[in-house]
Amino acid sequence: MEFDKKEIRDIAIVALIAAFVFSFNEWGTSRFDAAEGMKNLFTAFIFCSIIYLSHASAQKLVASHYQYRIGFTLISMQRRINELKKFITIPIGPIITVLATLVSNGKFIFILLSSYKYIPENEYRVGKHWIHIKEYEEAQVALAGPLSQILLLIIFKLLLPVSIIFNKAMFIVSIIAIYNMLPLPHVDGMKIFFGSRPLYIASLIFIIAFIILIFHLSIIQTIILALLFTTVLSTIYLYKKLS
Repeated sequence: MEFDKKEIRDIAIVALIAAFVFSFNEWGTSRFDAAEGMKNLFTAFIFCSIIYLSHASAQKLVASHYQYRIGFTLISMQRRINELKKFITIPIGPIITVLATLVSNGKFIFILLSSYKYIPENEYRVGKHWIHIKEYEEAQVALAGPLSQILLLIIFKLLLPVSIIFNKAMFIVSIIAIYNMLPLPHVDGMKIFFGSRPLYIASLIFIIAFIILIFHLSIIQTIILALLFTTVLSTIYLYKKLS
């Protein structure tokens, strides 16, 4: 599992923007405090770096299992400039995220920053019936990202007795996980949704239930109840779909 220089740069950019969002209103209480703000920004940056690095690593691991290569990237869009006769890449995700934070004065958290792209290398698929990635396989690759955040939630919960700062880490990773499950263009949620609707429904229920419960119950109780909710609600969904 390797990261090239561009991926490392993009992870750093995404972590910094996310840290900016989550620490926007933490630059002092009654008055502006630069030292306090920088400390909170740095803390958020460390947590966000761990979250996005884990996210990308999990997706790369699942992709390599299916003998695919993927690359971490910013959520972007391409536009052709006719005068220059070439395409330019606009990091639309980071731009909207920063604008939403500034316009709302930090009161509205909007985090849509990262995605991944499939890197075609046919030699990786020698001997396979399908050369290009299949929809269900891509759904599993995409889901690995949000599930890595559930694992981090468990780790941060275990570390909570060590320091209250991990409560902030739990909040950050929860928000990122939820946004990653939205069925929006380039977001993991859309890739899961179109790859496998039942998988999307089940994983969405599990992740939301897990996030809600982990702040109030023990880890074991959270896992059991989240799985129970997922089983019941997914069964109802499949029953209605097939009936």
